[in-house]
Formats: sequence, structure tokens, C-alpha cells
Amino acid sequence: MVDRPSVGGVSADSAGSPDSRGHRLPDPGPEVIMLETGDQLDSAAKLLWAVWDAATDAERSEVISASMLRTLAHAGNYVAGAYLDGELVGCTVGLFGRRGKGADYLHSHITGVHQPERNRGTGFALKRHQRLWALECGYDTVTWTFDPLVSRNGYFNFCKLGATVSEYVKDFYGQINDGANNGDHTDRLIVNWSLRSERVEQAMRDEPGWPKHARVVPGAEVVAVPKDIRALRDADPRRASAARLETRERFLRLLDAGYQIVGMSRGHDYVLLPAGMTPEYES
Repeated sequence: MVDRPSVGGVSADSAGSPDSRGHRLPDPGPEVIMLETGDQLDSAAKLLWAVWDAATDAERSEVISASMLRTLAHAGNYVAGAYLDGELVGCTVGLFGRRGKGADYLHSHITGVHQPERNRGTGFALKRHQRLWALECGYDTVTWTFDPLVSRNGYFNFCKLGATVSEYVKDFYGQINDGANNGDHTDRLIVNWSLRSERVEQAMRDEPGWPKHARVVPGAEVVAVPKDIRALRDADPRRASAARLETRERFLRLLDAGYQIVGMSRGHDYVLLPAGMTPEYES
């Protein structure tokens, strides 16, 4: 194993750990640690397969293989797991990205939480640990992708993490058959998480009443998406496919016209503003 930054397990102690400005952070719930042993990494692969409903070997290889997790961990990339009462309930995997001559950001490739309705706070604890780890590596940015039709993920990214979006990419992954996305387009929004920004610092403190929701002000455009796209796919695949194409067309038309995605409203709709217009937020 190569050397890693010294961020250890993030656990639910009463005070929490400091953010990059020395503030005390809220109790994250589960304990998050770096995964290193073969058993830990095998368990992480199985958890991700379960989250993605990957039933066949082909589907599991599309999600991620246990051997790839071992390789990424061995090479010093970010592979972490969240434990609650000794049970692995979530994991996240990131690898170093490069825009210039050297690695200068962390790309978070995949994150999964088992039974999120039972294990609330796990996703936040994983991202909080990932942020501290990236900062210790000297990186100020983490990127990842998410499906714009999965509104709960959009809400988490914007309203829980304080992240921003840089672009919309059609069929980012091409055609994949991983259980969760079989037969669907893989359009994705590209997230930029500026780890030292005031909004992210505020999100990490998670103080009651912080202004997390984008306000729909005059001049704003709203993009609504299904509240549960996976349930819609199961119940009415044709309607789900139509929602994909309608959402794609609306996002791309607005972005091409110079609008920017600034967050999500209280109603879990995407809010877009013309370039140069300052967003307003409310609790």
C-alpha cells in the first residue's frame, strides 16, 4: 500500500471534527474509515452491487469489480466505507483527476448507501470524510456526476453539500447495463464541489436554518423532474423515457442560452438563472 493522508475514521463523537476553518462540525452518525483489507473491499463491492440492483456478473462488472477496488486502494486513491454498529452501510470511491500537468482534483466515481431510509446521514458522513481527505491531499475541488432525473441526488448535492454544476453531458457513460440503468440514456450533470467556498463551509456546518434552497426569483427558469424516476421506470418505461428526453432538451436549451443551474428549490425543482444574475437562497 502507498502512503495516504492521515484523515482517520470520522465518527459520531459529540463535538465532531473541525472543517478547514476550524469550525466544529455536526455529529455525522456512522464511522467512516479508509478501506484497505481484501475483506473490506470485497464487502464494498457487494454493497455497491446491491444498491445498483446488479444481479448478473455482467451487471456487476459494469458497476465496479472487487479487483478494481483493490487496485484503486493499493494505488492510493480514495476508497472509504461507512460503518454503523459494525456493519458496512455505505462506501464511496474516488480517483485523482488532472486538468493541468499534475493531479489537481479528486473525482468521486461512485457512492452507494444501503437502505438509505434506515441509514440517514450516511451519505453526508461519507462526503464529509471525502472532503477532509481531499483537503489533506492539497486539493480544493472534488468532481462527480449524477443523473439529473434522480431528484433526491440533485437535492443532496445542492442543498446538503453546497455543490455547483458545470455542465450537462448527453450519454456520459455511453450505454451501460448495470442493473439500475439498463436500457436508459446516461445523461449526467457534472458537479464541482469547491471545498473551501463559503457555501460549502456553511453546508458542512449544517446549522439549522441555513439558506440551502435556491429562490425562484423573477427571470429564473425552473426544470421539474419526476419525484422518483426509478419507480416511474418500473411502472411506465415509456413515460420515463419521455421524461429523459424532455428534461435533456430543456436543460440543453437553457444552458446554450447562457443560463446556469444555481440549485434546487424547496419543491425539489432545478432553478436556473441567466449568466451574471446573482442567485438568492432561502432556508
